[in-house]
Amino acid sequence: MEAGRDTRPPRGALAVIAIGLIGCVAAALLSTDKPIGAAELEWVEKAPLPDSPAVAIPGGGQMKLVEAGLRASEPNAGDFTLYRVAGALSIEAGSAVGQSRVRCAIGVPRQTIVAQTPNSRGSYPRSSEELIKQEVPERALVEFNARSTDLALVDLEDAIGERYTDVRGIVVEWAPFRVGRQVWKWGLPAGPLDRTLRLPFASIWRTTTTPAARISCTVETAAGRATARTAGSL
Repeated sequence: MEAGRDTRPPRGALAVIAIGLIGCVAAALLSTDKPIGAAELEWVEKAPLPDSPAVAIPGGGQMKLVEAGLRASEPNAGDFTLYRVAGALSIEAGSAVGQSRVRCAIGVPRQTIVAQTPNSRGSYPRSSEELIKQEVPERALVEFNARSTDLALVDLEDAIGERYTDVRGIVVEWAPFRVGRQVWKWGLPAGPLDRTLRLPFASIWRTTTTPAARISCTVETAAGRATARTAGSL
């Protein structure tokens, strides 16, 4: 070997190696089900909410609120409890709801605020121009101080199911933010339903009081409107 010869790798090779390492780290982070630093929380308390009575839909058919319930974590060091409110509106096959509007709302007590994900509210489904294409996350990642971290993972798919809908042409959007209230607005496609339509929804909240919720769903057709309601607490 010649004296004084520089044996260091070329700068270009070092750059390629650095990019490769960054890519490996990113792939590892994306492949894990648990984001780095997030605490996995269990729902340790639960309470079903009663199904609403069946409500006649103007123009024909009926609907009811079903599968509603509350799930709550243990309180954290600040005495905040994380809890989930979920339910589904079931509209029977043949109901005259073509091109109708559906509005479902969750109301919660004072001292309760909606949990935040890293980029939005902890409410599902998200606004969408084609609901059938929206994927249901198995778990929700929300901002919540627990076990020396500010992020928590909680179960979600068990409340929603594998899909938000199997009917094409449904759109959904959130109403503007209001403290203590989460509202979804669906637009249904034309024509009568050829099968029962299920519209599930869920929202995650933080509170220092007893977890509770009021749920209402209103269907508005050309012939009028009808509302189904349920409520309860832990």
